[in-house]
Amino acid sequence: MALLEHFNRFVEAKRLLADDRPVLLAVSGGVDSVVMTRLFKDAGMSFSIAHCNFQLRSEESDQDEVFVQSIAAGIEAPFYSKRFDTKAYAEANNLSIQMAARELRYRWFREVCEANDLACTATAHNLNDMVETALLNFIRGTGLAGLTGIRPRQDGLIRPLLFATRQEIEAFAREKQLAWREDSSNAQDKYARNFVRHHIVPKMSELNPNFLHTAERNLHRLADTFSNFNHLMALAPGLAGDVWSKDVIAAFPAPQQALYHLLQTRGFTEEQARQVAENIDDSGLELQSPEGWRLMVERTVIRLAPASENAVQPIYIREDDLMIRLPEGGSLILMAAEPRPPFPDGCESIIVDLQKLQFPLLLRPWKPGDVFQPFGMGGKRQKLQDFFTNQKLSRLEKERVWLLENGNGDIIWVLGCRPDERFRIVPETKTALKISRTG
Repeated sequence: MALLEHFNRFVEAKRLLADDRPVLLAVSGGVDSVVMTRLFKDAGMSFSIAHCNFQLRSEESDQDEVFVQSIAAGIEAPFYSKRFDTKAYAEANNLSIQMAARELRYRWFREVCEANDLACTATAHNLNDMVETALLNFIRGTGLAGLTGIRPRQDGLIRPLLFATRQEIEAFAREKQLAWREDSSNAQDKYARNFVRHHIVPKMSELNPNFLHTAERNLHRLADTFSNFNHLMALAPGLAGDVWSKDVIAAFPAPQQALYHLLQTRGFTEEQARQVAENIDDSGLELQSPEGWRLMVERTVIRLAPASENAVQPIYIREDDLMIRLPEGGSLILMAAEPRPPFPDGCESIIVDLQKLQFPLLLRPWKPGDVFQPFGMGGKRQKLQDFFTNQKLSRLEKERVWLLENGNGDIIWVLGCRPDERFRIVPETKTALKISRTG
């Protein structure tokens, strides 16, 4: 099959062009991107050309830029170029040169697409690149996703040459008498990818002359398996949102893999997934991801929540205050009330004996060691920790509990839960105060 025909079929089969807007072609000047440009031109597709000058090879980099600009001018395609101080960026952000270049180019491609209403960016990764990526990931260690190689479409990028080997691309370039630039760094083995390209893939091809296409079929199988895995995980009961059933996770044949699949989207590592899997029968384990998520292993569930960055400050309530804004939203409303039934349920509002209050009152988060006399228990004292356990509150629910404290230190109300017995209305009560939480 001719390369152009295969190209058209691949683009259509993978649905790479979602609409009729032009595509931004990332063109380095190498044979892959030059052939991609020619295929887009021969297929009658609308496109613009973008070139990144990373200024890593002095005059050679500048010559690449001039060469790509001449290609764009020759076919009257809109041209965008950008020069980057890649070394300075890498040093400032503690990145390798390769990672710095990757961050810089993809960020700029997105900016160009957004500013010019372009559909997406096309890169010229080929089948060799996909197989080399999978091998590198396998050597370094990876999950199932890393073994699927490079995806045809992902995050505003398309790779329309993944079907073609480097040999097939070069043969097309020679047939069409295309000129291209050779990157001298591609011949060096100092980069791991080049070592795989120059030494490992050729050895594999000695064992199987059709190695690249065999690997392609295997990678497609792995990608299909990964898609099925994602689908089944999404259907599993008890794993929706940020609260996951421990029983459901433990029922998987490989709980650690299932946990890592769930946790990696929040920035947790494979090692953290292993810790959770090995301690899933216990409660009390707490971990935090670099992306700012907390994981808490509780009695029956695993719970995730954004990590709190700032300590919440207590709030003082004066005698003439009518409304207090709560830190997590909503308000506390204070108003005079009649000291007679019907009385509120004690969860969202309470009525207390005003004469027993000593201002200023204090609104604060609960802390270990807090003790109160729960209403309805005849004046018996109970630790808040024990009260929460009896109420089956999760750790996250406990952390969101606020207390209203009297001026002498006695707890008046565990907001959302229960008032204290000592402040209840009695026959001798003459004045009362209603305190309500709204929002």
